[in-house]
Amino acid sequence: MTQATNTSQLPLKPMQLPDLPSWFPLAWGWWTIIGALLVIILFCWLFFRWKKKRLAPKKTALRLLTGTPIPVEPSEAIELLRQAALCYYPRDEIANLTGKDWYAFLDSQIKEPLFENNSELWQQALYQKKTVQNADALVEDCYQWVNNALPPKRRRAKVD
Repeated sequence: MTQATNTSQLPLKPMQLPDLPSWFPLAWGWWTIIGALLVIILFCWLFFRWKKKRLAPKKTALRLLTGTPIPVEPSEAIELLRQAALCYYPRDEIANLTGKDWYAFLDSQIKEPLFENNSELWQQALYQKKTVQNADALVEDCYQWVNNALPPKRRRAKVD
């Protein structure tokens, strides 16, 4: 009863393999990873654009204060300082400050006071035609203030 069957003589077709799986359409996990990467890239781009825009007045003021081709006078330096401060602080807080109040505001934004101690030199530099003896030091003080105080590190509480 045991009859051996010869398989080589059976009429079988060759083996049909399925097609290789395609890489597209992607599974939902891959779409999630691609979406997350696009969102991260977008946020990084927006952050760097915002930071560049925020630092533009500071960079411009520093470039103008160096005055490589023509030295900057103290009166021009303090005007650049005021313009740079107006870019970062509220106009109603800055625009009406003059004299000692202006110097006190400038010194309140940095750790080491630079302006109130030299207020008489600043007044001479602003209102006299001849050059003050420490003009380069006064311009350097403006450069240090812009470099250290801008943009403001913290929001100050508004005093009424």
